[in-house]
This record gives sequence, C-alpha cells and structure tokens, in this order.
Amino acid sequence: MAVTGSQAETERLERLQALLEQVGSTNEFQRRRLDGVEVRSFDDLRQIPFTSKQELVADQVEHPPFGTNLTFGLERYAHVHQTSGTSGQTLRVLDTAEDWAWWRRCFARVFRAAGVGASDVVALAHSFGPYIQFWASYEGTGEVGAMAVALGGMDSLQRLDTIREYSATVLTCTPSYAVHLAKVAAQNDELGALESVKRLICTGEPGASLPGVRAEIERLWDARCYDHAGLSEVGPIAYPCAEHGGLHLSEDELVAEIVHPETGEPVADGELGELVITALGRVGFPAIRYRTGDVVERQPEPCPAGHLGRWLPGGVLGRSDDMVVIRGMNVFPSAIEQILREFPGVGEFRITFYNDPRAMDEVKVEVELSRPSDARAIQARLRQRLGLRVRIVPIKAGILPAQIVKARRVVDLRPPSPARLRREGSPNGG
Repeated sequence: MAVTGSQAETERLERLQALLEQVGSTNEFQRRRLDGVEVRSFDDLRQIPFTSKQELVADQVEHPPFGTNLTFGLERYAHVHQTSGTSGQTLRVLDTAEDWAWWRRCFARVFRAAGVGASDVVALAHSFGPYIQFWASYEGTGEVGAMAVALGGMDSLQRLDTIREYSATVLTCTPSYAVHLAKVAAQNDELGALESVKRLICTGEPGASLPGVRAEIERLWDARCYDHAGLSEVGPIAYPCAEHGGLHLSEDELVAEIVHPETGEPVADGELGELVITALGRVGFPAIRYRTGDVVERQPEPCPAGHLGRWLPGGVLGRSDDMVVIRGMNVFPSAIEQILREFPGVGEFRITFYNDPRAMDEVKVEVELSRPSDARAIQARLRQRLGLRVRIVPIKAGILPAQIVKARRVVDLRPPSPARLRREGSPNGG
C-alpha cells in the first residue's frame, strides 16, 4: 500500500515526538531545553530554543571531553569525529552504531541522486583523519555497492595516477580541490587521468550549486558536477537534483526551518534565511533546532521533476557568519566568486574587506587573470549585480596559495565596531 503525504507527515511527527521523549528523559543537555515543552505539531518546535555550535563547544569545555549532549552512556558510542575548527574551537561529535547506520543510509541517497551505483569506482579525495567527510563518503559508497578508492595521504599527482590506474568514474572532493586538481593535471601533462571521471560530487564549501563554479568544474573535467550538504553536528541534510540543479532537503529524515539570522523568525517565500535543522535519526548526539549557519532561499515552488523534499534551486548560497555589510549592502563572498567564475581564465583569488582613510568600508579582490583586460568587465559586473564598487587587482599566477581543502579566500581587516558586531553577529560555523 502506498504511503500518502498525510501519512508520511504523521509518521514524521511521531518520529519527532519519540526523539524528544527519549532525549528529554536521558540527555542532560537537552533535558533543560525541553522542560515543559509539549510538541503536538511541527509548529510547536518553536517553543524549544535554538542550539548553536558555541553552546555545544562551551558544554564540552565545561564537561570535558564530550560534554552532556549524550543520550546514552559512553559504552553505546562507536564513532567520534570533530569539526574542523575553522571558525573557533573544535567540537567533538559522537555517534552510536545505530546513528552511524542512519548516516550511511542518508549519504547513500546523495550518491543515488547523482546516478552512482554498483558499477562505479569512487575516488575519495579527502584527508584520512578525525573529520567526518571522508568516513561518510566511504560509508555511502559501500551502501550503493560502488568500489571506494581512498586517496588520503597522497599528493595531487599521486591522486591523478591512482584515478587513471583504477579508471575511477566518480570523484568526491571540495569544489576548490576539483578546480585545483584539474589544473595540476594540465600543468603536468596528465589530462588523460581525468577522462574516466564522469561525475564529481562536491561538498565542504558553497560552490558546486553556484552556476559559475559548477560550469568551471564541468568544463575542466568534461563531467557532471553535483552538490550536496551536511554537517558533522547534524548529518547529511540535502541531496542533489540531477534534473534541475540545486539541492533537495531530506525532509523525511529531518525538520527544516528557514529563519532570519538575527530575529530567529521564519522568513517569507523568496527571502534568504538561515537553515535550522532537527535531525530525526540522530539520537545519541541529537541536533534539535540546530543553527547550521547555512544561508538558503525559501523557495515556494516544488521541484519541476517532482522530487520530494523542499527544493533549494541555488543550494547553499553562503554562511551567515561569512556575510558582511559594506556601506549598507549585505555581501556574501560566494556571490563574488560566482561572478568571477563567469569569466574564463580566472584562477585563485582573495577578497579583502578594509577601511579607506575616510573610514568607509571597501572591498578589494586580488585575482589571477589570464586576460588582465577582464578586470574592468569584472568590476562592472560586480557593480551591476551587487550594487557595490569593488576594486579588482590582477595578479600573476602562483602569488596566492592554492586552496585545496576548505577554501579560505576572505580577509577582513576592518577594526571591530559595536555597530558591525550587532549587524553581523558572531561566527558560529565550522
């Protein structure tokens, strides 16, 4: 018997209620937050305070090493990972065997949505360490029956040799590394190593859903590029839409809210907001109304291909902690990158926010250009799209370091001010 939409929503609500009942009784961190809350509908979730990364980190500092956001005794936990700590202190995240199986199933959906199956050889270009991305990709590969080829501990040339040797058909990596690896191949007469790869599955940065970035990757590799989204603290949250681009939220496995980063109120259709997630399958280290820091557009239209799950045509547009306010304009570095990638021959770049002598906020972009004459056209397009004057500084290739993991291309030299801190808030990503 087919499950109707109303039946699915009823089952999802029951899963939410069971999760809250479980963690409310045995999880010290969550018990305080759930006290007196009765959730009879998804709207009732708003009675529960948001959870932020800073709170979880502070809890682990106070109760080392794992904090009190634990639903079970330590003997139940089988995996421990940590966030990268690029925006502050690292957070340790634990999973039970059951939660890890949930991770595996959710990540397999990403691969299936990109058309990856048992006949594929998946090259995993991630470091082998405490961060979750490699392990989750590895598990998802196994769940769809594909062969996993680990590229951890190798330099880029060794990875290209391995991709060629095993005729890898799929590559997983960050968008920045996809661009970098293709350029290493071109510089070392190794373009033949790219020929077997038919799909790239990227994550770790806003990028693969940006048309300009995606087009650049697909041009360099002559292959399809897919995005997906997830966090160590929450799990896999979105899978790619092969037909129409962007991402679909896995709403059968989570409850998603899109809220104003400052007020916490739901945003209207067509507006940008921060994605807040309650993960239904994460019981041991629960994520309840977790502020992801990811900025998305609330899209009222369903996917034209009929996929379930809320459609995010633009994917993750940026991070709330990356947004800056320049002369009254909200600016995401990802929006600048999108415009840069629309010009052929753009290499590495660095965005600098600074004050000029008149104490006005300014933006400078240093960028490798194969045609320095493009600088004026880039500046004009940035002005047209962003409504902002941006200084473009062409530079020679090799001056800026290559960004090959989680790209960090932004420098903010502006002195802190109370007004700016109120507008932009404090970093809470990782």
